[in-house]
Amino acid sequence: MFRRLAIHAVMLLAFEATLPHGSAAASSLRFHGNGVGDIDRVKVRIDDPATSLPGPPADIGDSDWTIELWLRGFAADNPAAAPACGDELAWIVGNIVLDRDRYSQNRKFGLAIGAGIPVFGVSTTLGGSSICGAASVLDGSWHHIAVQRRSSDGHLWMYVDGVPVADEDGPDGLLSYPDNGVPGNFCGGPCVNSDPFIVFGAEKHDADAAQYPPFTGWLDEVRFSTVLRYPSAFARPVAPFVADAATAALWHFDEAAGDTILDSAGGGASGGVRKFGTGGARPAGPEWSIQTPFSAVSVPGTGSRALAAPRVTAWPTPALGLIRLAVELDATLEHAGGRTHDAHPIRLRLHDVAGRVLRRIELRAIDGRAEFVWDRRDEAGRRVPAGIVFAQVSTGAGRATATLVLE
Repeated sequence: MFRRLAIHAVMLLAFEATLPHGSAAASSLRFHGNGVGDIDRVKVRIDDPATSLPGPPADIGDSDWTIELWLRGFAADNPAAAPACGDELAWIVGNIVLDRDRYSQNRKFGLAIGAGIPVFGVSTTLGGSSICGAASVLDGSWHHIAVQRRSSDGHLWMYVDGVPVADEDGPDGLLSYPDNGVPGNFCGGPCVNSDPFIVFGAEKHDADAAQYPPFTGWLDEVRFSTVLRYPSAFARPVAPFVADAATAALWHFDEAAGDTILDSAGGGASGGVRKFGTGGARPAGPEWSIQTPFSAVSVPGTGSRALAAPRVTAWPTPALGLIRLAVELDATLEHAGGRTHDAHPIRLRLHDVAGRVLRRIELRAIDGRAEFVWDRRDEAGRRVPAGIVFAQVSTGAGRATATLVLE
């Protein structure tokens, strides 16, 4: 149906292909911080309270381990206060990225962001502690965060973009979810729908979104390992992770559609589910996004007040017969006229080689991003046949045309 998105012309826009024909989509998940109703999150089950059988490999905590992920966000969307570093529960009042809590019970851990600072906390039967980063990671760029724990003495490490930012003693004891664990009766009944899960993007119990706020932003490439991967500073990864013998779980978030989250570790036993929805005040999430740590493109602007160049990405969903077009703007810089990128409409026009206009769409950017899903039909509802279609985009910054080859 769709073979490639070729560069046809570039002014202030850059067009990029992220999905060659026949390959899997490169995608991430964008969370919108709803924090209610068991939605706007990813859930991975790590225990069945009805049995005492061992959980899947993602239930780490009995041996050395490393947790790492990529995230992207903005400070204005994640207003939690700076963490009280050292307090074992400092993480739970930050904007929660990863929640492996047990309600009012120990053997738990979590990662959050407070005032832009990453904070990771653990609680065992023998005590608790937290470690923190040194600078904000909520600047609109992708950041790689890794945390590690040594099982023999509970020592904790944190790295941000390969740089060691915390190296401290932590509590001894087990951190895995107990195979015979009984969820407490704190959730209007036993917490069976929250305790035995790893949750990404929200506080798992929906206790109080104001006090325990969710994360708003993008997550990608989450890996749990059963070794200490990083003995010292390291080069920031430049490609998606590849599973190896020490990979307990690996979630690429490359599904690009649907609610099934695949585990790419050997055996794939720690799959999850995307809990998509909205609490009413915010957009529904988590939504699939073309933003990834490895697909960003920077194209310089022109003039004395150069603009950060927007870009347009397209990828297909063959099973649904759809093509998604997304415009990415760097919303932090202003136009020469003083208006922000988000203030300008984005006009998208699709036309064929004869010049016949197929669709006209006006979009508005939210946080520098706008998206349109095309069903390959023109404005009269007729399916567009195989051939070449031109996608022309214009913003307050300029215009450009890209070529879609439909099959």
